[in-house]
Amino acid sequence: MCHKKHNDCHCDNKKHKLVRASAFRANKNTPQLYEAALTPSVKVLFQTEQFDLADEYNPHISTFIPTKDGIYEITAKVSFCPSKSKSNDSSKNKKDNCKCDYCSKNSCNCDYCRKHHSSKDKKKNSSKEGYVASISINVNGDNLDIVNDFLGKSRPIGLSVTTILQLQAGDRVQVLFSADANGEILAEASLTNFQAARFPSPM
Repeated sequence: MCHKKHNDCHCDNKKHKLVRASAFRANKNTPQLYEAALTPSVKVLFQTEQFDLADEYNPHISTFIPTKDGIYEITAKVSFCPSKSKSNDSSKNKKDNCKCDYCSKNSCNCDYCRKHHSSKDKKKNSSKEGYVASISINVNGDNLDIVNDFLGKSRPIGLSVTTILQLQAGDRVQVLFSADANGEILAEASLTNFQAARFPSPM
């Protein structure tokens, strides 16, 4: 048994046999383009490693691989700046694609359609047009915790997710991002980062 205080001891002979410290933090150092039409989600790259106490984070594949079973707190933050136009805004004449709720015909000019699909209503709805974006903590190919939000058109966002998971040694933990708008994942330590720490436990 060592003679250090309980809070300072990191040996494997502690009275309660708690596992050694494990924690890392990584940031993004280059912007990452995102094209919604090409992929529903993309792995976020965190290339700069700030610290890694147990050598468990691989910056080359942006993956956290714990070496010990345990309870981990995992946090990720992704900042995204969308392009000026939505990726799925391919038609300028949306009136031609409007289907009447009453007779189910396209481009209908009946009284019901004129009342409920007026140009004023369309203009009002288009001003509220936005996009949905989400980030998730992915473990071995499964999204275990997801945060999503609906944002106004062309508005930059910052999404963050924090979760506590029971991980096994060798699990592969990554951060995935998805949106229905093209844009760029921003690169700055305070804006886009990935981190995890293990709770002291007998696991």
